[in-house]
Order: sequence, then C-alpha cells, then structure tokens
Amino acid sequence: MHEIAQQGHLTAPAVLCPFTPRISPHADEVQRWSLHWATRHGLLEQPGARQAFARARFANLMARAHPDAGPAELQLATAWLISIFVLDDLLEKALVRAPGPTRAAVDGFVRRLRHQRTDGRELAEALGRPLTGALDEVWRRTEERVGPAWRERFVGHVADYLDGTLWEAGNRAHDRPPLLDEYRTMRYHSAATEMFFDLIEPMHGVEAPAALLADPDFATMRQSAGMIIGIFNDLISWPKEVAVGDHHNIVFAFQREHRLSLQDAVYAAVAEHDEHVTTFEAARQRLGAADPGPCVDDLVHWIRGNLDWSLESGRYTPAQIPQQRTTD
Repeated sequence: MHEIAQQGHLTAPAVLCPFTPRISPHADEVQRWSLHWATRHGLLEQPGARQAFARARFANLMARAHPDAGPAELQLATAWLISIFVLDDLLEKALVRAPGPTRAAVDGFVRRLRHQRTDGRELAEALGRPLTGALDEVWRRTEERVGPAWRERFVGHVADYLDGTLWEAGNRAHDRPPLLDEYRTMRYHSAATEMFFDLIEPMHGVEAPAALLADPDFATMRQSAGMIIGIFNDLISWPKEVAVGDHHNIVFAFQREHRLSLQDAVYAAVAEHDEHVTTFEAARQRLGAADPGPCVDDLVHWIRGNLDWSLESGRYTPAQIPQQRTTD
C-alpha cells in the first residue's frame, strides 16, 4: 500500500458511457424531504452528519436512476439508499469490534424481512433503534406495493448484499487483501445493485414477469450494470481507500495480482469497466422488441445516473473522478 500512497496524485482516464443523462424534476423536492426523513429517524445525530448528508445529495442518485418515477416513489427509493448507507457504515465498524453479534444481527434482519420470529430488542440493540426503525418503515412501505415472489427475490438479494459487506468487513478486520476473481464476485454483492435493481419495479408499479427474469440477455444486462457501477465506484474511491489502508478496490487487486504499476492498474480497471458497458449494450440490442420498459430503461439510467451523481454529490474531489466518453 505504500507505493500506492506515494502515487496518490494519479487520476483515472476516461470511461465509456454512451448514455444520455436524465434527472427527475422532483429531485430538489425529494432532497428536502430526505433531510427531514433522516432527521426524524435520528440518523444525523453525529457531529457534521447533517452537512455531510446535504453534500451527498442522495436524492439526486435516485432521481437520476428513476427519472420517470413519481415523488412518492423517489422518496421511498431515497429512504432505502440512506438506510443502506447507514447500515453499510455500521457493519463495516461493528464487525471489527464484535463479529459474532454482528453476524447474528444480520441474520436477524433477514429473518425480520421474511416475517420470521426475531428478537426485536436484540436487533434494535445491535443496529440501533434509529436505523432499525428506518429499515422497518421502508420495508413496510415497499412490501405493500409488491407480491410474494418479488418480496422473496428482493430479500434474497438483501442477504447477498449483507454477506458481501460482512466478507469485506472480515477482510478488513484481519488485514486480508482479496484475490481479483474473489473480489469481483463479492464486490458485485457488496455493491447492493441487485436489490436496488429490484426496486425499479415498485418505483413504476410493475413486477417483472418470470420469463423476463429468466431471459439470459436481461440477466446479462443486470450483471453488467452491477459490475459497471461497482468498478466505477472503485475508480473514484481508490485515493480515499489508500488513505485508510483499505484493500477492497479492483485497482488494488489488479495491481497486486498482475504486478502492475498503479497507473496501469487503473487502466486495467477502466478497460474492464468498458468491456462491461459493451456487453451491456450488446445484450440490450439483442433484447430488442422484448424491451419491457422501465425494467430495462432504469438499468441504463442507473449506469449513467451513478456516474453523474458521483460528479455532483460532493463525496469526491474533482481530481479523483474519471471523465466520461460517449464512444469507443
């Protein structure tokens, strides 16, 4: 990690993103709502939390990912995003201090989503009452919009996300750098993209038919979109991870495994990002007339929206952010 830290001034080259940016006209309204919602749930009690929350502009990510959704739907999506960011941060720290209770809390949360018996007091103690209350609310508001098959699929993806997050936290606790292929697999889960792609459906009052979910081109689109988002996030976050000694970044995995310079590792990550964009577009073209509307459209919006939100959210400095290009 020392070599990386010495070269922390390097920036990533352009990434391929041939998609048109869009944003909901409700973005500012939902941003104001989200500040009140997070405050009401007690999620912004730490010093500086309100200022950091305002800079992050979480509502803008959801407004870009679902530009055609209504304000109530965007509020729900933004509440999910806020809750998952808080949960992610909590799990990253808690596993180092108390791995057993943290694993139990994660299992209890998944059971709670499935309405299986849980100790509510124990879960609130592990996650904190503010976060537990926020998660209970967003789940209650979501499940009334969807059927049993969607709920089971979504909860399965939440469990996958939590497993990925705990895997990363366990590695940090033991200072264990992951292998490249292992990282690719688990990063896909820890990025939580599958659960957020599921949320496209209640955002638009639809449920994807089983035939679409089983379609190999649609599956390829979801997989590729998730990898695009995860890799792009790594490309803009590696300087921050250098500062804290975090091994979890595809740039570092390339650097370690292929004995690359930091600059070459960045280029390798960009090349992989762009390969996934090409794969996504090819699958989208093959799907063609079978395009089901928002289930496909919002995958495109997610890819482009994540890029644009990263540029405007205040979470990263301009020098750390890769540029975009629209063609090869």
